[in-house]
Parts: sequence; C-alpha cells; structure tokens
Amino acid sequence: MTGVAIRQIQRTNALPILPRIAKKDKTAVEDCVNIYGDFIWALACKFTALTEEAEAATREIFIDIWRYAESADKTQSDERLLISLIARRRLVKCLG
Repeated sequence: MTGVAIRQIQRTNALPILPRIAKKDKTAVEDCVNIYGDFIWALACKFTALTEEAEAATREIFIDIWRYAESADKTQSDERLLISLIARRRLVKCLG
C-alpha cells in the first residue's frame, strides 16, 4: 500500500521540505501541507472510521513531521518515503 500511495504524492522540483522545516523556513510549512496534505488526509481516512479521527490523526502526523524534520535533515533517505513512514507509524500508534 505504501508504494502506491507514495507514487500519488505530487511531484515537485522544489528543494526538499524536511531540511527547510528544520531550518525554520516559514514557507516550508505551507509547501509541506500543499504537497503532502492530500496524501496524508487520504491515508488517515483509510485508517480511521470517523472524520474527526482522521482530522486528529492528520494533525498529529504533521506535528510528527515537524518533530522529525531536524533528524531527517541528516539522512539521505527519500523524503516521500520518510513522510509516508511517519504517517503510517502515527496512524498505527493512534489506532493501535
């Protein structure tokens, strides 16, 4: 499921978002929501039964992304994969 979902994330030529978030770039937050928001929302809806649960999970996922951004800045991993993994971990944690 993750591989298919990752391919659905919008492609962009912009600089990676996680390092920009780690450097406190104010435009990075908006870019992150614009690029990954639909993907994260769809994933949250797939894992939850209620809209309220999906909204709460989506908020928690974005908070986790902000928290992880500084660590991710030191890795060479694919950003889309990292965000997908962060989202899945939060959803399992919230619903598990």
